[in-house]
Amino acid sequence: MKRKQQIFLPDTIIDTYAAFPEAFYPNMKVLLKFCTTLLMTTVTIEQTFSVLKLLKTYLRSTMLETRLHGLAMIYIYRDLVLNIDVGIDEFGKSNRQLEERILFHYNGHGVPRPTANGEIWVFNKNFTQYIPLSLYDLQKWMSSPSIYVFDCSHAGVVLNLFVKFAEQIDKELEEARRNLAQTSFPSSSTNVHPAAQIAPLLPTSSPIHDILLGACSENELLPMNPELPADLFTSCLTTPIRIALRWYVLQKNISRLNPNIDQEMIDKIPGTVTDRKSMLGELNWIFTAVTDTIAWNSLPKDTFQRLFRQDLLVASLFRNFLLAERIMRSYGCHVCSRPTLPPMFEHRLWNAWDMALDLCLKQLPSVLKQTESGIREPVYEPSSFFADQLTAFSVWLGENSLLTTTVEKEQLKQPEQLPIVLQVLLSQSHRQRALDLLARFLDIGTWAVHLALSVGIFPYVLRLLQATSDDLRPYLVFIWAKILAVDRACQIDIIREKGHEYFISTLTDARSSNGVRALAAFNLTCLVDNYTKGQDELLPVMSRVLDILNTPTTYFHETSALFLWSTLFLGQAWRLNANACEKAVLIRAPDTLQSLLTTHDTPEVRAACAYALGTYLSSSTSGNELSERRSEQSKEAAIALIRCLHDGSPLVRQEVLVALHHFLNLFPQTTTTTTTTTTTTTTTATTNTSGTNITITEAIQTVASSDPSYEMVQLSEKILTNLQQPISTTFFHWCCSRFRVSNTITRDLGSGIAQQRGASYIEDENDFFARSNRYWRNHCIRSNPSRLADFQHMRETIFTNRISNATPLVLRLHPYENYLVVANSSGNLNFYEFDGSPRSKSILKVGSIGSTINTLDFINAHDRTLICVGTDTSAIRIFDESTQRLISSWIALYDQYTHIHSSHHHRSISNPTSTSQPKFVVDWNQQLCRIYTSSSNIDYISLWDVERERRLYTMDTGTSGGVYCLVSDSNGYCAAGMGDGTVRCFDTRSRENPIGISPSPTPLNRHSSIITLKSDINNRLLSISNMGQLRRWDTETGISAELPVPQTSQHISAADIHSTGNVLSLATANALQFKTCFGDLLFDIKNSKFAQTSCLSFHQYRPLLAVGFKDGSLSMFNGKTNSSTV
Repeated sequence: MKRKQQIFLPDTIIDTYAAFPEAFYPNMKVLLKFCTTLLMTTVTIEQTFSVLKLLKTYLRSTMLETRLHGLAMIYIYRDLVLNIDVGIDEFGKSNRQLEERILFHYNGHGVPRPTANGEIWVFNKNFTQYIPLSLYDLQKWMSSPSIYVFDCSHAGVVLNLFVKFAEQIDKELEEARRNLAQTSFPSSSTNVHPAAQIAPLLPTSSPIHDILLGACSENELLPMNPELPADLFTSCLTTPIRIALRWYVLQKNISRLNPNIDQEMIDKIPGTVTDRKSMLGELNWIFTAVTDTIAWNSLPKDTFQRLFRQDLLVASLFRNFLLAERIMRSYGCHVCSRPTLPPMFEHRLWNAWDMALDLCLKQLPSVLKQTESGIREPVYEPSSFFADQLTAFSVWLGENSLLTTTVEKEQLKQPEQLPIVLQVLLSQSHRQRALDLLARFLDIGTWAVHLALSVGIFPYVLRLLQATSDDLRPYLVFIWAKILAVDRACQIDIIREKGHEYFISTLTDARSSNGVRALAAFNLTCLVDNYTKGQDELLPVMSRVLDILNTPTTYFHETSALFLWSTLFLGQAWRLNANACEKAVLIRAPDTLQSLLTTHDTPEVRAACAYALGTYLSSSTSGNELSERRSEQSKEAAIALIRCLHDGSPLVRQEVLVALHHFLNLFPQTTTTTTTTTTTTTTTATTNTSGTNITITEAIQTVASSDPSYEMVQLSEKILTNLQQPISTTFFHWCCSRFRVSNTITRDLGSGIAQQRGASYIEDENDFFARSNRYWRNHCIRSNPSRLADFQHMRETIFTNRISNATPLVLRLHPYENYLVVANSSGNLNFYEFDGSPRSKSILKVGSIGSTINTLDFINAHDRTLICVGTDTSAIRIFDESTQRLISSWIALYDQYTHIHSSHHHRSISNPTSTSQPKFVVDWNQQLCRIYTSSSNIDYISLWDVERERRLYTMDTGTSGGVYCLVSDSNGYCAAGMGDGTVRCFDTRSRENPIGISPSPTPLNRHSSIITLKSDINNRLLSISNMGQLRRWDTETGISAELPVPQTSQHISAADIHSTGNVLSLATANALQFKTCFGDLLFDIKNSKFAQTSCLSFHQYRPLLAVGFKDGSLSMFNGKTNSSTV
């Protein structure tokens, strides 16, 4: 490092050594030459200093180089050459040779006032007089970008004229560029036009963007206080801590804890500014935090980034400039700058800075006694500044972290202490607490992440990736997950600094929790996302990730996030990367993904497996010829994918379709003929299951014709129409977006349906009271169930209205809310509120063309209600009641619509005497989150886990009669009413040996006999035949008893049993009958209209009955005398 300090002195000298106290500068052991012109009285300032004081001031000025090198640490100025008090000719010559930026410091104490023509005064070569220097010439010599410091009286004049000349030079440069652009160049490449030689000589930047700092405004003089340095402004910029302490002690209007501190003691404060453990270093650390925070809270974000984050020198200067503004104002000087900054001298954080100074000075006498006694590291009480600021930040988080909507977050006032939190990351004593608070802040969402990035979080947390403490791992991987979810550009710096090794060690550390390892896997996935260098660097990690996926586990819920991001890592690692694909073949990664695709319980993990197989197949299409092994693995992957086209999760089915599209592009031996009625496509790749072959395109055609999801139908038709058309998926970005929403610290991968509904959130106060109110209301309703006496007043209807032209097919009354849902023959769901007469709430289109709604149930009726709808095509759709959005759908009995069978060989039952459509039967079990499905034309029952969105297994009914009704309990028992008049009960905990209840010796009418099957309050089954017969079934003994109900020749069109009131209702040709569960007739309502009854349903708890008629009308019966209680 080359450093020069040039002091030009005239020949005329005097001996000043005797007049200069040796104790003032102990290192001064040589004869000093003192410039006689220094004592010259200038044009604008009357000489007021004594010779000794003037000498001290001059010596301090000559030490400017030392102070500048102490500015923001010396090592950043290794290429800086300082020329102090150099003449104008030497100055111009030296600066024309410089190509880097320049810090120009003009220390013009005692010089004449700048001229109106834009000139400042400097020494001539012999230091005998002042001569003018044009600011225009100065800018030409300096070029841009440069930094100018004008420590002189009337500095505001200099800044104004500087800006004027900068605008003039900018116009000249723009005109030169415009003229150059209009110059025509010769067509020959060998001849070089002279304009081409001029182009490189034009400056690339304009002086209008240079940074200017001035000590005072236009009409102000510098302070002349003997107790302060003459270059007070320069001292603030170069030695801020010393001058801040000196100024603080000089203030007479401040009450200090120790008023006996003098200037000499301040000069003896132990430590250095670079040692945060020393007293002086701690003050410098606090000062940096305070000034950064004041600037961040006062300046526009782009201005803060430019001045405080893009360059260390500029940042250090402007931190000190904030102090200079405060100190210079106390002496009547208003500092100025370009860019212009708002006043920040009254910010309330200066009070915290004063308190830190006061606490430091309070301990100074005892610290100095320790140093005088020879103690090198004196003991003192560290400042509580950072701990107090962390507490304030924690309070802010507690008040604002519960906000959920984007609008609320954008309207938040940014936390004042955020820059201080970043400074605290440098301290080991406060680091864990600071990381915890920072993680909680970033968890608010994208708004918080952008805010943290703007304040400069990146270099702090990047440096911490070199930390070895295990206690910090959960915080660091979470913070980086939040950052990478928002800003992928960070991956370049992380790979360059080897930060990925930190995430690899966390992922492979079995001592870490599955949640922390999942976050590490997410971070690694982001590092290979569309970044070839990251893929190559992390290529060896693929085998380690595969070991994780091959680890046996019985707790899928706990490892689902880890498996999800491990799978997505593989998918992104080999995406468009031939080397990674070849490595995948060697370690048999596709085989592992195929296994997880069919067996894992979490729908997101299954979808991730399909996505990863899709990127594997798409990467194969972009490379050269495939190896034989890779080609075989691709076909095996296609066979596994086609088996999952009827997965219970639409998320999985969509990724399977996209992956199969990539396979069809990989093996294009396909002939396709498309017409308006049929589409015939064949391919060499087929799958064989249970002895039946099905081509890939035939499977996709099945999806296009039968899938209940409109998006799936669209996607499959798009694939069949044009195989070459590019198909993209947003699954990976959807998974990543979950890290951009709030409250992921306490959220893991829940059910697929819960994820489809959107991001979970912590409730605010209003939601909390609403939920508490629902809980209390539901409790009261369940605690006061209907009794037999409550049904005595059902002889009169509350209302009878025609609500639609379509026939009601199924209706359900919400168990806790005052509305009912009616499914009609038009395929619509009609929601009606009632309090005496029905009012239309909304209409929802459900069924596809040609399908009929057979079943209707409420899911999670006690909280946020979902609507489960089943059609005769065995399609199940689940809607969000509040938004009426489809959140999940699947084909429950896909075996009867495709050639793909399960391990059981089921038969379809045909009924030659019936012309009606098969009846699809569904029973929803709220306690077990399961759906039991069957149909009147099949001999098995399918059991679906709604939370996992997959079929658990199927159970043979053991009889040739179809299933007409289902009922289940929380113990795992399921009862099915068969077409032959029997009831069969199954223990779903035992797949191989289901318990069956034998039919009675005198069975009910054979075909389609049982129309209703429910359990009473004593957990006994009750069944009603189509002729009105009633049987009670004991599930423990298997014995059934026919209750003494009068035989009727009239056909029963609809029936239902109340869950708690021991009452049943039957609709016959001329009456609506109400009976007890023992067969006793309570009363009946005579009306020929009941012959047109299409459906009826009891309320689960209240004495309410809704009846639908074929003409589209609806009647409501209330057993309470006061209908307003409904």
